[in-house]
Amino acid sequence: MKIETNSSIALSVLRGALLTNEDGAEFRIHDFCVELDNLSEVLVSIKEIDNEGNLDDETIELVFSSLKKWTIQLQGGYIKK
Repeated sequence: MKIETNSSIALSVLRGALLTNEDGAEFRIHDFCVELDNLSEVLVSIKEIDNEGNLDDETIELVFSSLKKWTIQLQGGYIKK
C-alpha cells in the first residue's frame, strides 16, 4: 500500500503508537501539544518502554518533526499502563 502525498490523519490516532529510535530504544506516544507562542511546532509526549515491556512513568517531550529517522508502528490507540 502506498500513502498518497497529501494524506492526513488526526494526531489522536497516533496515541499509543510504538516508536523506535535509531538506537533501538522503544517508546509509546502518550500525547501531543503545541506551545501557544510557537504554534508551528508540534510537541509529542512519549514514554520509554523498559526491558520488561513496562512504560516508564516519566514523560519526555520532543519536537515531532525531530523524529524523522525513527520508525512508527500504529497500535490502534492501545496504551499499556
